Parts: sequence; structure tokens; C-alpha cells
Amino acid sequence: MRNTRIISTVLAPGIMTLVFLLGGCASETSANENNVRAHIDSATGEIVLPLEAYAMNQKDERDVGQANALLLNKCLKETGRNFPRATQDWAAIPAYPDRRYGLWSKADAVANGYELPEAKDAKSLTEQEETLGQDWWSAYEVCHSDLQLFPMMGINTAMDPSPVDLGMQESFEALLASSEFERIRDEWKLCVTAAGLTPDPNSTLMVPAIPAWGEDQLRVAAADVECKESLNSVQPLADFEASEQKTYIKKHESELTNYRNEVDKVLESVTKTITTHGG
Repeated sequence: MRNTRIISTVLAPGIMTLVFLLGGCASETSANENNVRAHIDSATGEIVLPLEAYAMNQKDERDVGQANALLLNKCLKETGRNFPRATQDWAAIPAYPDRRYGLWSKADAVANGYELPEAKDAKSLTEQEETLGQDWWSAYEVCHSDLQLFPMMGINTAMDPSPVDLGMQESFEALLASSEFERIRDEWKLCVTAAGLTPDPNSTLMVPAIPAWGEDQLRVAAADVECKESLNSVQPLADFEASEQKTYIKKHESELTNYRNEVDKVLESVTKTITTHGG
């Protein structure tokens, strides 16, 4: 569908595909050894890992999306057309919860089940874009090719992985290969099975078989999260990755700092564009 191209222009691909990438006994995790803890917030579904400080956050990515939409709108206006997403309520676009290990936030489960939260005007924008004619699309393609749009520099938002992406992937793979993850996932499997759920055999994460949207999905989501909360599944997993990432940061501090400097330069220009073009 053509409007997918539009969304990828103004929103980060990593945000769109974020659903599933992606106390206990002692383990080999280096988190306890280094006393490194990740920040998790069950109210927002947020998991903050050390490497994320070097990349754009979700608000930054929305600002980039808005700035790009304003630039496209300015270009299209020169042809007598407009870009519908330029005037959407960017502040109302919801933040996506971090389901790096599976659904885990009770607030997220109640509000969304296993679906992603969506802006109120998302459906109307998509419907509007689907009615645009071939002449509009041709003009859009010209603008998209001619403009120097701002890059998305969040987590997994570009085709070529950044030093941040590489570190995030490295810590995640180390976690999946650890006995810590195996132990926690096995505990979760026993819990959800006892609750009448079936772990998804095709997922390496802590994800049950998910029914279609509706009451059944919400019931499964509630039981899934209840198990993760009662077992304290998420904090030790995030702590393991935080410790791995601290080691990665020490090894790659120079390139990560340079990357963050580039992020800051882009965001400075993004802010000027939004101010200049009516954001």
C-alpha cells in the first residue's frame, strides 16, 4: 500500500515494528557483579537501557517526523498540493511501549492487549491518503527525491545499523544465550501454562499464543502480565542487558559519543525547521 512509504518517511521503522523485535536464584549475569540496573516503568511500559542515551528517543523521532512532513508539505504546496500528515496532531501520537521481552506492563495490557496504541487521527489520515490520485503521488515522489530529509537516528530506525544498534543487538543476543534468560523464561512458561495459556512455540521470547483482538486477547494479556509481575521477570532481564551494554560502552565510547553529537546536530536543525515552517 502506498501510504506505507509515507509513514516510513515521517515515522521511524523501528517504532512501527517494536512489538516483539524484536527474585530469583543466583545466575551468571554480570548485572549483579557490576551493580548495574536498568530503569523500567510499568505505568508507561518503558524499559530504559544505557545505550539509548546515545540515540534519539521516541519524542525526538516524532519531531524528526514532523519536520520532514513540514518540508514535504512546503514542497508539495509549490505544486498546488498539500501533505496531510503535516497538519496532524504530532503531540498526540502515543509513545510505543517497549515489549523487548514480550508484553509485561499491566497498563499496556489493559489499554492495548497485544496491539500497538494508535493516534486518534491515524485511521482518517490513512483513508485520506488512499484517495490521493496518481498526480499527487508523482509530485510526492519528486519532492521525496529532491529534498534532503532529516535522518531517523533512534534504535533500529535505519537500514545501516548504528553503533547504538550494534550494541543493543549484542546485549540482546547475549541475554538470549544466557542461562538467566532460560531460567526466567522457563518459570514464566510454567506460570502461563498453569493459567491456561499456551507459550508461542515460534517465539524465542516470553510470548503466549495470541488470540484475535477482543475479550479473549485481553484475558490472555492480563494472565501473561500477571505471571511476569509475580515472578519479577523483566527487571533482571533488563539489568543483564544494562550490564552488557556498560561493557560495550567502555569499548566503543568514542564512536558512541560521535554518534550522539550527530544526533544533537540533527535535532537542533529539526527544532529550527518546526519553528520556521509552522510546527
